[in-house]
Amino acid sequence: MEEKIYAGDVGTTLVLECGRDMSQAQNPAIFVRRPDGTSRTWPAEAEGTRLRYVTRQGDLSMAGIHRLQAAYSLGEWNGRGAAAELVVHRAFA
Repeated sequence: MEEKIYAGDVGTTLVLECGRDMSQAQNPAIFVRRPDGTSRTWPAEAEGTRLRYVTRQGDLSMAGIHRLQAAYSLGEWNGRGAAAELVVHRAFA
């Protein structure tokens, strides 16, 4: 069975591949655009070439497509990576 992410889930690990060594990255974060157009910033941890975040209460409060984008500073560079989509399904009631 395919693992799905549902509205209201807490403790879900999200990983964004950045394609470069992130060991020296500063201020790693994941910018999030929610289905209703509001934005959030989630503090991330750098692990190898990835940014990792574990969802907390309220992070996935709505179903729909969430757009995620890695953000960090690396040396003189400060910016964002490519955007990814996260589908959050409506919880079965």
